[in-house]
Amino acid sequence: MSLTSHRLTRPVATQPLPAARMGLALWVMGMPGAIAVAHTAPPAWLVTLADGASAETLGWIAALGLGIMLALAIWLGLKLGPQVGLSTPLIHAAVEGRTPWRGMRVLSLPGVAGGVIGAAWLVTLAVVWPESMSFVDPVYGLPLLPKLLYGGFTEELLLRFGMLSLVMWLMWKAFGSPKHRPGWLLGWSAIAIAALLSAGIPVYLGWTVTGTMSAAVVAQLLVCEIVYGLLAGVMFWRYGLESAMLTHLVTYLLSHGLI
Repeated sequence: MSLTSHRLTRPVATQPLPAARMGLALWVMGMPGAIAVAHTAPPAWLVTLADGASAETLGWIAALGLGIMLALAIWLGLKLGPQVGLSTPLIHAAVEGRTPWRGMRVLSLPGVAGGVIGAAWLVTLAVVWPESMSFVDPVYGLPLLPKLLYGGFTEELLLRFGMLSLVMWLMWKAFGSPKHRPGWLLGWSAIAIAALLSAGIPVYLGWTVTGTMSAAVVAQLLVCEIVYGLLAGVMFWRYGLESAMLTHLVTYLLSHGLI
C-alpha cells in the first residue's frame, strides 16, 4: 500500500471528541518530560534571565513555562490539525475507549524505520562535526529516561502537534483550497517551514540573550534540527503523531551513549 493510500485511509479526528478530555490526556502525557528537562537542563537563556535563582526555583519556573506552552500547543493541534489531516489516531481511539490494535500495526513500522534513520543521522553528525552534541543541545546529554520523556512526548507535542499544525493550517488557508486537504507541495512546504522555525527559535534565543553560541554550534544545531524536523514532520503528516513520537523514541534509544 502506498504512502498516499495510508494517508487517505488512516483514521483522522473527523468526529468531535470531548475536547477537555483529549486535551488533558495529551497534556498529562507531555508534562513528565517537561518537568524532567526543566530540572535537569533548563534553557540557557532562562538561566541567564533568572540569574541568582536557586536550581530548584529555576527548574519549577522552566516547568511552568513549558506547561503553558504545552497547553497552547495541544489546543492548536486539537483545533487546527484535523482540518488539514493531522491527527493522533491511536490516542484518539484510546480516549474514546477503543483498542487501536490495527492502527498500532500500521504506524509502528514507519515509526521504527524513522527512528533508525534518525539515530543514524545523529551519530553521523556527531562523528563528522567537531562540537559535542550535548554541547550543541543539552538534551542530548541527559540520562536516558528524561531524554525519552522529553523528546518522545513533550517535544513532539510542542513542535509537531502544535507548531506544524499551525503552520500547515495557515498555509492551507492562504494558498490551499477549502475543498481539499493540503497536497504534496503545500504539505512539504509547511513541514520545511516548521523545521526551520523549530531550529531557528532556540538558536535566536540562545544567541541574542546569552551571546555565547559560536558559529559552529549554531550551524550544527540548525543542520541537526532542520533535518530531524523534516523526518518527524513527514511521520506526523503521513501516519499520525504517534508515529513521530515512536521515531523520536527509537532515535534516542539507538543513539544514546553514542552522541
